[in-house]
Amino acid sequence: MSNKINFALDLTIFSTFMVAASPALTGLAVHEWLSVAFAAAIVTHILFHWNWVVKVTVEFFKKLFHQSRLNYIVDALFFVAMTSLVLSGLLISRNVLPTLGIQLTAAERTWRSIHILSADSAMILLGIHFGLHWKWVVNSLNRYVVSPIHSLFHRPAPQTLAVQSVRIDKEN
Repeated sequence: MSNKINFALDLTIFSTFMVAASPALTGLAVHEWLSVAFAAAIVTHILFHWNWVVKVTVEFFKKLFHQSRLNYIVDALFFVAMTSLVLSGLLISRNVLPTLGIQLTAAERTWRSIHILSADSAMILLGIHFGLHWKWVVNSLNRYVVSPIHSLFHRPAPQTLAVQSVRIDKEN
C-alpha cells in the first residue's frame, strides 16, 4: 500500500474518531453510525498493516528494534480498547441495533461504564500512537497536503535564458 493511501486512510480514521468521540456534538444517532464506520475503517487499517502485525508478533521476543516493540504494545492495547469500545457501544446502542431489528436487554449501566472507560483509554492510547508516529505524520502532511497547496499559490518564476555578452576584439 502506498504512503499516500495509508495517510488518507489514517487521516479519515483519526477525523472520524475525533468527531464520533463527542456524541454531544453530533447527536447520538450520528455518533453510533460514525462509530460503526470507524470500526470498519479500523479493520481495514489492520488488514493493510497485516504483514507488520505478523512480523512483529513473530519477532516480539527476539532481538527487535525497541520502537517496533513499543508500537506493537501500544497498538495491541489500542485494539483491545477499541474492541471493548465498539462492543460496549453496540450493547448500549439506541439506534444501530434497533435499526437492524435487534433488541438487547443487557446490563446497560455496566456496559455504559465499560464504554466510557474504553473511550477514555482509547483516547489516551491514540495520543500515544499519534506521538510515536509523529515524524511520519508531519512528513506525510507536508508531502501530501502542504506542498501541493503551496505549489498552487507559489508557481516557480519562468526561467530566463542567461545571455552572456562576448566581446570580440578585432585586431587592426
